[in-house]
Amino acid sequence: MTSALLNATSDHALLMRLDSTVLVANTSMAGLFHLPPEYLAHERLYDFLPAEVVRKWDKAVRQVVESGQTACFEESFFSDRDLDVRVHPVRTGGAAVDRVAVFCRDITQQKAAERERTRLGSALEQTADPVILYDEMMRVAYVNQAFEAMTGYSLKEVRGKPVATFYIGPEQHEALSRILETLACGDAWTGKACNTCKDGSFICCHKTVSPIRGKGGLILGYVSVWRDMTALEALERQLRHAQKMEALGTLAGGIAHDFNNILSPIVLLADIGLCQLAKDDPLHSAFERILKCTLRAGKLVQQILGLSRRHETGQPMPFRIASILDECLTLLRPSLPSTIGIALDVQSPRDVVMADPAQIHQLVMNLCTNAAWAMRGSGGTLRLRIAEREISSMSDSEFPEAQPGAYVLLSVQDSGQGILPEHLGRIFDPLFSTKTDGSGTGLGLAVVQNIVTQLRGAIRIQSGPGQGSCFDILLPRSGNTPQEIPTQIPESAQALAGAGHVLVVDDEPDILEACVLGLSSFGYEVSTCLRGEEALELFRADPARFDVVLSDTTMPGLAGPDLVRELLKIDPHLPVILTTGHSDLVSREKAWRIGALEFLAKPFRMDELASLLRKLLEGKRRRRAAQED
Repeated sequence: MTSALLNATSDHALLMRLDSTVLVANTSMAGLFHLPPEYLAHERLYDFLPAEVVRKWDKAVRQVVESGQTACFEESFFSDRDLDVRVHPVRTGGAAVDRVAVFCRDITQQKAAERERTRLGSALEQTADPVILYDEMMRVAYVNQAFEAMTGYSLKEVRGKPVATFYIGPEQHEALSRILETLACGDAWTGKACNTCKDGSFICCHKTVSPIRGKGGLILGYVSVWRDMTALEALERQLRHAQKMEALGTLAGGIAHDFNNILSPIVLLADIGLCQLAKDDPLHSAFERILKCTLRAGKLVQQILGLSRRHETGQPMPFRIASILDECLTLLRPSLPSTIGIALDVQSPRDVVMADPAQIHQLVMNLCTNAAWAMRGSGGTLRLRIAEREISSMSDSEFPEAQPGAYVLLSVQDSGQGILPEHLGRIFDPLFSTKTDGSGTGLGLAVVQNIVTQLRGAIRIQSGPGQGSCFDILLPRSGNTPQEIPTQIPESAQALAGAGHVLVVDDEPDILEACVLGLSSFGYEVSTCLRGEEALELFRADPARFDVVLSDTTMPGLAGPDLVRELLKIDPHLPVILTTGHSDLVSREKAWRIGALEFLAKPFRMDELASLLRKLLEGKRRRRAAQED
């Protein structure tokens, strides 16, 4: 009777005495030991088990005897099987427990499913993207740690909440409606949508929302995976900005040569007019304004060229930023109204950077003139601060783009009108200006950002309407000993006078005419040629006739660099000055490698040219004197 009852259960079952002698076992229990039921009967069960398993079973039996209650444990001794073991007390003649019934239920598949759920749960918790599980009514059933980190909502706070909890405002409600419409058709939804975090901030995510289907296609719930697009969109904005810079630089490179060739004769002729007119002459101020406007146009072209990656800067050197600030403030103070004060705070003497001083000068002047404009009328204080800053990791929240290292922090702060929030994202765009009086070119801050990028620094702006603006600039600190920045003292017209024969080569007749007029007034004899081939033929006919050559770089036929090489083959000691409006083929360093002693960027001043000629010819005379001695 007992054997029939045990065989009727789906569990592995047996009845045994307290000493583990098996009284009866069903077929499935005997099968665990690979024995027929009759062979297992009257045998001690513990004889078939290892010592550590026996101790566990015996402990459970003693617990049943002492408590009179069922004991449960799990057993994994039998290969490829997980068993849930239950030991029940049996009383045959009295109140004492003298036998136990053992039932073993196979839970192998259940344990495997549990392990699989644990793995899936761990995977969801460890994934970098936020994951949300909804029930069939689109109520939150589960969110992972990434979701909590992104939104600030914990699982405890949102469990059972409707999906609309994360969609606040008309635009987000409209996006949720599109998602629900797609899910109602049984399809998965993929797209970009914004959500509101617990602290009220907004995030833009690329997300998928997919139905979870059971047997027969029944929808059991939904799973949504979010990906934060904030950083990616910032990179996309940077890429678009870089593309704008590149396009603008390419455009500038295309027009710079022609534009500077147009400006050059205007500058030279205005210089000549100023030299020949008395200061009390009514036309003197007119020529000054012509020269001022022309030089401003030339600087505008140089600013645009500065946005091109192909633009080459001067020779970098280690110097203190404080020395540049002193120079800039000397230039700014006379031009600022009395209602604007200036405060300079140098908090560290180790403000040494490796850069072209002209770049830092341009950066500071652009920021300071913008700050002064923001305080026009109402007045205020322009504050400049220099300090040290250490960046220990790329996760620095203030300057996330800065590499770890030692930096010099330059802050330029004004107490002006501030910048509107809708303008903050565009202030570094080329040709974008917030100056409503037409005085802005929209290039100043674009140039500032470009300089900072070239120097591998970082820039941050803090501003708001009526709160003023503060630009914080990080530049890598140099450990080199700072050098003194050379200053140029203007020379008098008498000091610029000279003697010698100058051969001027340029394909622009107006530039040739202006050079003839200007250099003749300084005492030079001038010959001109419109083409490089013509100049080479003229020089080859009588090399001793010419003392110095001034040649444009880009000309039809024989270009400037090729002309220099040919001239130096005839006279290796010939002083040559190369000029250019803009060319990728030549820079100051490349001009030196070609053999030219000096390099002039158009438009150049007449006194600048005369100073170079005087220096070169004096050097040539000294070399001749040394050779004769």
